[in-house]
Amino acid sequence: MKRIFSLFVAVMLCLPMMQGAVKVHTIGDSTMAEYDESTTDKRGWGMYLASFFDPAFVTVNNRGKSGADTRGFYNGTAYWPSVKSQMTAGDYLIIQFAHNDEGTVTNGMDNLEYAAYCAVNNLPAPSDARGTNPRTTYRDMLRLYIDEARALGVTPILAGPICRAYFQGNDIRRNGKHDLGDKFSKIENGVLYENQSLPASDLSMSYVEAMRIVAAEKNVPFIDLTEATRQLYLSYGETQCLSLLFCTDDKTHTNAMGGNLIARAAAQLLKNAGILADHIHIPTDITANPTSILIGETYCGVPQNKEFLLTGYGLEPAAGTVTLRATANLQISLDKENYASTAQASYAGGSMFQRIYVRANYTTGGLHNDTVYATSGEHVVAVPVAANAVSLEGGAAVSAFWAMGAKPVPDPVVEGPVSAAFTMSQMACIDYSANKNYFVDGEETDIVLARFHNSADGSARTPWPAGEIDENANRYLDFAITAPAAMDVRVTRIAMEIAADGTSTMCYHLNTGFGDEFTGVTTIYERRNMPSRVIEHVDLTPTLTIPAGQTLHVRILPWHDLGEQKDSKYIGLRNVKIEGMAFEPGQKEGVENVQGNDVQCTKIFRDGQLYIMYNGAVYNVQGQMVK
Repeated sequence: MKRIFSLFVAVMLCLPMMQGAVKVHTIGDSTMAEYDESTTDKRGWGMYLASFFDPAFVTVNNRGKSGADTRGFYNGTAYWPSVKSQMTAGDYLIIQFAHNDEGTVTNGMDNLEYAAYCAVNNLPAPSDARGTNPRTTYRDMLRLYIDEARALGVTPILAGPICRAYFQGNDIRRNGKHDLGDKFSKIENGVLYENQSLPASDLSMSYVEAMRIVAAEKNVPFIDLTEATRQLYLSYGETQCLSLLFCTDDKTHTNAMGGNLIARAAAQLLKNAGILADHIHIPTDITANPTSILIGETYCGVPQNKEFLLTGYGLEPAAGTVTLRATANLQISLDKENYASTAQASYAGGSMFQRIYVRANYTTGGLHNDTVYATSGEHVVAVPVAANAVSLEGGAAVSAFWAMGAKPVPDPVVEGPVSAAFTMSQMACIDYSANKNYFVDGEETDIVLARFHNSADGSARTPWPAGEIDENANRYLDFAITAPAAMDVRVTRIAMEIAADGTSTMCYHLNTGFGDEFTGVTTIYERRNMPSRVIEHVDLTPTLTIPAGQTLHVRILPWHDLGEQKDSKYIGLRNVKIEGMAFEPGQKEGVENVQGNDVQCTKIFRDGQLYIMYNGAVYNVQGQMVK
């Protein structure tokens, strides 16, 4: 570990993420996806899978996508085609979909079939493009992933989707196990039948059974993570399961503890199936997850918040204390409020599960290599923390500001050598008028916001679909800023004032991505169940660089988290601002070979960005595999 980590210091990347000769790619939905520790308590199980593999042999490339179903992920340019470009012969692919395949308006129907039915019958087109049928489309999409992975020499693995925590007595309800047999819709001979049901013994509307059938048909390994998570949830009981393993008011998405335990269960299932078994380690001592932290590029004077988990099961002695110590640029906390250079964490009952919050703040530019040490008796766990701190001195200030003071949304006020634009998809700006002056900001009242509503055609109001639990990638408000042709722009602030109207169940993601294809998607903020008409000030300090001539998109993706279709529910907005500093590009195009501690790699400078080629794969400065 030290050998590889020291090479990172030489090349500004965290090479522990790059060591494995075999790559395990994971594709799926929000229950698997990556999340920023500073924006939400939601954690996908794919975030923790790597810690159960020997990093000298296996690298995990987690590509779970929030809101994705099998067809949407397959067709998204930034998703399946991108994953395939990262694959090489000998890799593995874990496939877990179903949550969004069930559909929010289709209830087990294929979305395209339902859209065609709506067109024939002069009904509004479904605003949500998700939904496949477990008997037809869902199976076909799984077959496509399997066939295309095998064509690249990659071994596909089907993983049963994790259960939703839908308790019913001492079990999980049928739909919690992704079987819609109690209530589904279908179209037969041009007629729509709703509220259909099947006997419990009939599994034809079960996505898990459909996956199992495809696995047998294609001779593909199937790991039953659905049953494993059912057993996990039941072992805690409903109250403890929801409070300890899941996000607040959410029975689908896990927190850090839930994600870690599910990753552990997945690793055990893989080991039991003989898949990479020699390289899977299920620890019984206190361990850190992740084993190292890559902050990547950050700005001097802007604190960065990260976290890791200290976990242990079957510990001896059964009770004890762990002493934590952080080096120079770091502080640590057990409660995310009180930070210091040292802390004490206790455990009992032979088990430990403690989240450690890490705050890094750099005053000088350059490469920084710090460590958090966790000591229990003679056992010491070291968690390296690496960053490349960048000074913002000497840049030209740039900004784009949308006051949202009129309908339609006004052009932005731009300062500095950038351009900016606003667009929206499947949303409409309904009004901005004095008689809607009922928004509240602290003690200030009578505030007017521009209000936006779900819209199928982008002009007229369309009811919000029922049963949405996550973002719809096709519905958004988009604020774009483009760097000048000869300068990089380092984004230092993204701010806005935002509120719900007519509901307390409005939710949204704030995502960033680059270019027309919206690649490199990152959720930088999440809000659920916003109080109606109460303005929230979102003020973020991301570390984002827009390469010269390229465009950053900041997207608000709202959804209405309710079990029934609703109209007249709005998201209000004003004072959207993107700020940054423009600099001459910091690196020249080209390649440079690097060797350190018997490890060789290649630095690549392209389009103002630094990449590392290692073991046949290419990584960006955040340590994420890009090819």
